Amino acid sequence: MKSRACAPALKSAVRQAPLRARIETRAFSSTCPPAHMINVEDVTDFRRGRGDLIFSLFMVGVALFFLVFFFSQTGWEDRKLPANMARYWMDQFGLATPEGRVSRLGRILKQGWVAPLICLCILVPAAFWNLRGALRAQAWRVRFKQPTGVAYELTQWLRALEYVGWFVAYTALVPVLGYLVATLILGTALPWRLGYRGLRWFGICLAASFVIVLIFRTGLQIRTPANIWLYDQLPPAMETFMQVWF
Repeated sequence: MKSRACAPALKSAVRQAPLRARIETRAFSSTCPPAHMINVEDVTDFRRGRGDLIFSLFMVGVALFFLVFFFSQTGWEDRKLPANMARYWMDQFGLATPEGRVSRLGRILKQGWVAPLICLCILVPAAFWNLRGALRAQAWRVRFKQPTGVAYELTQWLRALEYVGWFVAYTALVPVLGYLVATLILGTALPWRLGYRGLRWFGICLAASFVIVLIFRTGLQIRTPANIWLYDQLPPAMETFMQVWF
């Protein structure tokens, strides 16, 4: 009796098996277009990586470097302070002039050491505050036996220095080959390094580089080095033309 009762269910399962197999193997396709929006939470989400401690120490070193050389490089030591300091500060902040007249704008804002001092007042405390957070994050990793290796992150930072080398090489080529040739070389070699290869991309990059030269050098007359080795090898008329327009 039990086998007879299970027979209809078994037959139904056998009939539905091919249908289920077709449904499971068929690729899913949605009629809704994919959303390419960026969540604000993903942009503002801040997480300290393993190498954050090294970066924070580096920024503290930079802030202290600027602080040490602030007094000798910004004109702070060359200030002339009068005997009447109250009247001096009133004059500097625009409260009154030495003759006693009210001034609209103090001269202190026009001195060269003011803007660096304001930047240092923000940079130095911010660098030490960030170092405090990095030390706390590092202590948390050590306490809970989390990975603390920084080799991968340091490698990624060092990889970015490659593009600094590209820019240095470009600036070194301009006095030798001229703005036109150096820009064409950089405009085609750098995209090739980034993976844009083939004749089609080579033509696009070459045309874009030439347009940049026409805009900045020919149109806007941006100044470039006068003595260019490649232009000196040309005939006088051609040399003058290249120096003026390219």
